[in-house]
Amino acid sequence: MKKSYRIWSLLPILFFTLFFLSTTAFASKITVVPLGQSIQIDLQYGSVFLNHDVLLEDDYWLKSGDAIHQINDQTVSNIDDLKRQLKNKKQIIIQYERDKKMYTKDITPDQMMKLFPFLRDATEGIGTLTYYDPETNEFGALGHQIVDHSSGVTPKFSEGSIYLSSIQQIKKSIPGKPGYKITSHENNTPPIGGVNENNVYGVFGKLENKALANIPMQQMSVAEKEEITTGKAIMRTSIDGEKVQDFTINISSVEGHLFQFTVTDSQLIKRTGGILQGMSGSPILQADKIIGVVTHMYVDKPKNGAALAITEMMKKNP
Repeated sequence: MKKSYRIWSLLPILFFTLFFLSTTAFASKITVVPLGQSIQIDLQYGSVFLNHDVLLEDDYWLKSGDAIHQINDQTVSNIDDLKRQLKNKKQIIIQYERDKKMYTKDITPDQMMKLFPFLRDATEGIGTLTYYDPETNEFGALGHQIVDHSSGVTPKFSEGSIYLSSIQQIKKSIPGKPGYKITSHENNTPPIGGVNENNVYGVFGKLENKALANIPMQQMSVAEKEEITTGKAIMRTSIDGEKVQDFTINISSVEGHLFQFTVTDSQLIKRTGGILQGMSGSPILQADKIIGVVTHMYVDKPKNGAALAITEMMKKNP
């Protein structure tokens, strides 16, 4: 079967801010399955967005993040819909949304052509599966939000899917230049799950039953944030094909829901230079418990990374 190859550069995943609320801790008896598989995530917007500011005429701009909902009073949910509504039209009326307000604008076909290079109806990215809950079939991944990498906007999505991906090549991280994975998945391969949430704590949804046959079901207890200690830990991730491996790290500091770590595994350092783009979501294990999730790397020190306590991620909302 044909394979599709992609090179990913998701710089928005490198740095972000999380805001936390004080909540009741999880019961220590909760168990989940730590994962570590590399995945591709596809999100369909359900409308058509601009990913760049566009000047239509003197002093009239459409802005990055504007969502076009209708063309000539006909609803459009994707770019194909939009093209059908434009066929043989000499005058075009668009209805678009900006900052939760609706606007209408008459434009010409030539002005519409200016918009086409900047229209998007979906976004995609790669990351790592963090955990699976056998009680609910729910999964968590990434440990951070997916944004449209060309606009920096996090648009609403109507549906989403995840696919297992295979790592074909690695571009090593060096100080100042984050490395990345070159991944592939076979065309027409069905998704392994659906996405129903995309927020600052990650991407969440449910795995398909048929996907579970290929996932080892080794459950681990979920550690409270107070159980996370400095010292040796394990990062579970994928850097070769679809194989999941464990690599040693050292936790250097713990502050509330966040902790810092350094990659110490010589084989991982040799292969990747440290943390790569696409490793966000990798589960972190300590004392036979899942304790956290990799959230970002430090560009100038790629062996160093930061993580979020797993109990915080599993709340799904700040």
